[in-house]
Amino acid sequence: MRSMGLDIGGRRVGVALSDPLGIHAYPLETLRDVDPEGLRAYVAEKAAEGVQEVVVGLPLTMRGKEGEQAALARRYAEALRGLPAVAVVLWDERLSTVEAKRRLREAGNARRRGKVDAEAASLVLQSYLDGKRKVGPH
Repeated sequence: MRSMGLDIGGRRVGVALSDPLGIHAYPLETLRDVDPEGLRAYVAEKAAEGVQEVVVGLPLTMRGKEGEQAALARRYAEALRGLPAVAVVLWDERLSTVEAKRRLREAGNARRRGKVDAEAASLVLQSYLDGKRKVGPH
């Protein structure tokens, strides 16, 4: 089953995809200035290409609380619910952007802002895929 990861930001949405076996996550692209309904149309298009699960990063504070960004992620996730044949999952994404920036800096791509969002989405998705394998299918 192919999965999609989303890192929702104020102005950008990072997108990642898994391989068809759902083992590895890869950065795909960064969408700019997309509203919840625009993202719904985008995900519907990807669902037609085989995406069956969307993992939306839920940015919690270090104490596990939800803030303004978490509310935004929930709004986007809610807009995706009800798409035919697409499961929507919220997944803790604490520190994914920090880790994405670190990885890109180490790879020599630290100044490419658009890459950070897609890389963060891939980290969220990979974390989810790894967790899913540890506990088995949902």
